Amino acid sequence: MRIVEVITGGEAGGAQRHVAELTLYLADRGHDVHVVHGGGDWLSQRVEHVATVHYMPPMRRAISGHDLVALRDLTRVIRDLRPAVVHAHSSKAGILARRAGMRLGVPVIYTAHGMVFTDPMRSPRSRWLYRVLETWGSRHSAAVIVMTRYDEAFVRRVAPKTLVAYIPNGVTVQKGHQPTLPDRLRIGFLGRFSAEKGLPTFLTAARMNPQWTWMIAGDGALRALVTEAVKACPQVLWRGWIDNPEEFFREIDVLVQPSFKEGLPYTVLDALARGIPVVSTPVGGLPDLMTAIDGALLFPVGDAAAMVRAVQYVAHHYAAIAQRSQTVIAEHYTLEHQLKQTEAVLLQAETRRA
Repeated sequence: MRIVEVITGGEAGGAQRHVAELTLYLADRGHDVHVVHGGGDWLSQRVEHVATVHYMPPMRRAISGHDLVALRDLTRVIRDLRPAVVHAHSSKAGILARRAGMRLGVPVIYTAHGMVFTDPMRSPRSRWLYRVLETWGSRHSAAVIVMTRYDEAFVRRVAPKTLVAYIPNGVTVQKGHQPTLPDRLRIGFLGRFSAEKGLPTFLTAARMNPQWTWMIAGDGALRALVTEAVKACPQVLWRGWIDNPEEFFREIDVLVQPSFKEGLPYTVLDALARGIPVVSTPVGGLPDLMTAIDGALLFPVGDAAAMVRAVQYVAHHYAAIAQRSQTVIAEHYTLEHQLKQTEAVLLQAETRRA
């Protein structure tokens, strides 16, 4: 079966990792896979040996006049390839792909990596616009794959005739992490330095608790906040951007995910799969995941003091939480399950078309 995977950008990120792993799996299963994105080498380098990559520079994250050009170009690519299905990721690519699919009579499956309109950092007008667009898109999808129960409820409410599949991201359980603590607790943050990731909350907690070491890996628009904290607080360390998080995971005891908006982040899944406890905000798919381990690991968005209390709770129950973390991943969040279930949805969409 010929499948076209479409995503707005090809730079490093959770949705891009999802596409890369899925593309490798689908190609290994004998499917003819094409990947379309707006630019960035990270995704292309990981799939170029098994899939054909199509660059589409007009497809950018922000809504702009380039979108009409991107729609024209995407429609042309899909028309020329004649795929059995199109599988879209990220809000911009999802809207454009479903519009192109309508024009050409090609079924489009959309994977929502966290609905944009749930981001409280966006303006009310932006959130309203994306809610309208996602409502329209849900009604014009052959299927929608979601990673959070909130997104599932939204799609079922606005598009009751659309096939909806709850398929959270998955990873492979790792061995070797020892559930013990050093004398000085090491707290980690891993991700983009963007507003929705809640980095200021992490830095506030770091300033309040010099008795712990606060380790940061990543980069982005809020870099100045990190560099200022590193200069002012000797307990704060910045590792810069890292492509392979394995070394970082060996340097921390607890991972903090203080996001304002999420789908189901790989950083959390990767840490838990290694037996590294995580404390997080109750956003996206995190409440279901974290509650399955221990509800005390959740803290309110923006509440640095509550985050610290959650970390203290982990310190007092470290071995049990570490073991439970790996058990939950192994039972409910495996990469094998994610890939098989996603392929099944793609095949089901093609069967419905036929």
